[in-house]
Amino acid sequence: MATYSDLLATIVSETLACRDPATQQSKGRGQSRYAPFGPHIPGENGSYRTTDAAMSAIAEVADRFRANDLMISHAHGRDAVRMEASRTLGELLPALAAEPNATLHWPMVRDRLRTRLRHIIQDVVHYLPVWLFLAQDCPAFSIGPVRFIERKDWLDAIKTRRGAESSWMAGVRDIWSGRKTDQHGICAGLKSFLKQVARTPLQPASWVQEFRTGYASGQRSENVQARTVARAAHPDQWIACAEVNGFERDESRRRGVLTIRVALDTIRLVLPGSERHLLSTAADTVVPLTIDRYNQAVGQDLAHGWRFNRPGVSGPPGMAKVIISQCQPVFDAAGECIAAAAGIGISAHACPKLADRWFNSVHWFGRACLSDGDFVAVVMMVIALDVLCGGKQDQGIIELVARLTGTAKSASVLPDGTTLETLVKKSYQLRSEVAHGSVLALHETLDVERGQLESVAAAALTEYVVALADYAKKGGADDRDMFLASLPPANL
Repeated sequence: MATYSDLLATIVSETLACRDPATQQSKGRGQSRYAPFGPHIPGENGSYRTTDAAMSAIAEVADRFRANDLMISHAHGRDAVRMEASRTLGELLPALAAEPNATLHWPMVRDRLRTRLRHIIQDVVHYLPVWLFLAQDCPAFSIGPVRFIERKDWLDAIKTRRGAESSWMAGVRDIWSGRKTDQHGICAGLKSFLKQVARTPLQPASWVQEFRTGYASGQRSENVQARTVARAAHPDQWIACAEVNGFERDESRRRGVLTIRVALDTIRLVLPGSERHLLSTAADTVVPLTIDRYNQAVGQDLAHGWRFNRPGVSGPPGMAKVIISQCQPVFDAAGECIAAAAGIGISAHACPKLADRWFNSVHWFGRACLSDGDFVAVVMMVIALDVLCGGKQDQGIIELVARLTGTAKSASVLPDGTTLETLVKKSYQLRSEVAHGSVLALHETLDVERGQLESVAAAALTEYVVALADYAKKGGADDRDMFLASLPPANL
């Protein structure tokens, strides 16, 4: 395996060789995978031409450095480390080329790269529109690091975090209320006006011109920002606010979206089965709002049918308040798992492995609820239960579900008399049929099995997270089998 010094030597030699048009490295740039212009390393005064070999060496340096540092691998995504490694090498290239002692090259790069990576870590709140409750008078509520607020309160949340009102907010409120946006960029115009007065105190005509220029420029930028924010969320949508601390921006965004999804999946657990698929984020691929169907029988005209898919959960007044109030213990326990698994607080949970298992399992459960195919949903649901039991397959799922829900293995869970044990075994077999089934098999109608398995999974996940919270508070070990043994015995 090449050492860091070997990799840096490749980067420096290949990049320096590209300065000479007569070298093979310079000539080969046109045939590289970055053709026709070839790759570059960003530098302080532009960029340095380099080769595919150098870029591969940079990627290896970055990936190895990230893998060998737990904190860096936790806080930074692969692409971010590669980019910062490229920028670091661009900054240090003249010094590396001038330093004859190759053993000093890696310490120079390592220290600068570590400093750069620490500098780009940020504390960020990510906002994502979600379909949640419709037409409900419901206060904001939180599930761990994720807070759900109504759209009308979004601007206030932004203002509070910033500490001041933003100039574009008035335009957003105008758009949301149906009024035209304010067309007066007086503030921007006055700033330009005063600057021009200071520059040319005896030329009033230039003052007027600068005011007009600033006025128009300010209006354009503020109106664009206002329209962009105003269109970001539907009037019936809520805004999920995920606070992620200590990550670079791309990794922070990835974790923010994931925590929001799992927080929504937690709410799914406590909803009736027919409403679980109605929750989604703006980042999810879901069933379109409207679906048109066109068909034609022999000798007949074109027939047109359509279906309207209304996302969001609706119900009688006070429904959302009741759900939030009654399910607060579930939300509190889930919030601890979400915070720990998302890395927002590494030590936030006393049993991080068990919390991570629930986090992964409920995420599979949520993806299953959003699937438009019964077969795929059933397979995802089985995966969720298999993850929850720690990979102990069908027998492990049966025992865990029986212990958590108090349902006997031989208890009938389907109208036709199918028992819990039979349902799980039959569903588990579908995992191996995915690779061997036909396209038609993937779309087989399994709505009854799907519905019952979904109810079983929701009950198991809900009881699991509440039991885990109690188990962790009592000082239980972070062990799959010891947690299982702490649950009531399974009925036969």
